[in-house]
Amino acid sequence: MNRSDTSEIKQALKDRIESLCQRLLPTGKREGRLWVSHNPITNDFHQTPELKIALDRDPGAWKDWRTGEKGDVLGLVQYLTGGDFRAAMDWSRDFLGLRSMTAEQRQDMKRRADDERRKAEARAEADRLKRMGKAEQVWNSGYQDGARSTAEAHARAYFAARGCPIDDIPNRDMQTFRFSAAQEYWKRAQFRHENGRRIKVQDGPKFPAVLSAMRMPTGQISAVHMTFLSPLGPQKLPVTGDETAKIMFGEARGAMIRISHGPEGEPPETATRPFPLILCEGVEDGLSLALAIPEARVWAAGSLGAMASAPVWLPCVSSIIVARDNDWEKKTAVKQFERVMEELSRADKPLTEMTSHLGKDFNDLMKGEDDDE
Repeated sequence: MNRSDTSEIKQALKDRIESLCQRLLPTGKREGRLWVSHNPITNDFHQTPELKIALDRDPGAWKDWRTGEKGDVLGLVQYLTGGDFRAAMDWSRDFLGLRSMTAEQRQDMKRRADDERRKAEARAEADRLKRMGKAEQVWNSGYQDGARSTAEAHARAYFAARGCPIDDIPNRDMQTFRFSAAQEYWKRAQFRHENGRRIKVQDGPKFPAVLSAMRMPTGQISAVHMTFLSPLGPQKLPVTGDETAKIMFGEARGAMIRISHGPEGEPPETATRPFPLILCEGVEDGLSLALAIPEARVWAAGSLGAMASAPVWLPCVSSIIVARDNDWEKKTAVKQFERVMEELSRADKPLTEMTSHLGKDFNDLMKGEDDDE
């Protein structure tokens, strides 16, 4: 098996991504910057199509939003053709016509691939910095924690209703939350597709929201986590269909929502004493754990997958306790959790997990309720 031309083949597949999608997923169609199709592997044709492939930025990056499976452009070929890596490479060579290329044509393809890779890396870095900047702008647009704004009062009522009043949290990070009285809910914005681009034609409605800073180990905000609230009472925004009341924006990998700092009371970039870290998914879960276990630091990752990139290698972390949601019936979540634990174990620190005996998470336990919020 020759892996020396893998990068060139991947780039050539990216260059012909729409033709590749038409060949592998002929029943799909282009929707903006995505190719959207039913998944022929899982035979989900009786449901809405949830297999989505990027046509720009990182062409060929794909995810089945129903099963959670994802990969790159070569992984897409392997997944849809049902073979191993070698078979996927052979199929790709045939698709690209490489077997009939001259040595000069192959060398030219390699030069183009190297050039495109450098350009893609530069674009990705510029896009990453732009998204980080916009995320910080969103966070800065909110009212500061402690300013006693109307937006803050509404959010405090929400947290109290969830059984985790923020004033009761020992060693709470006062630079994590801000509060917006009118944050745009992008899920309900209106767009049109033009020349392969997705263009916003009408902003989404605005609702109260809790803005949570997601910080890198240096303290830099790289993403913002938004919990949208109902304007009519202390509860999350009612949503329908595939909507969600929580949205993350920016570059979330490696960035955590710092709920509390443990007895030392210092953020990771200035902390000098190691304490146990409790790592969880949601903000409300994190607040509940910080309230119950003040002797530990508590971080929320925002999602299950993001927990794997938590900077548990920091000196301020003595051990890792992962608060696991009760998702036993979801095979995808179980597999993802196993990957999270495997990744966290690389820090070579004591690693354990804990689960609530009531409801989905520890916030349900604090409320004494068994629900799906």
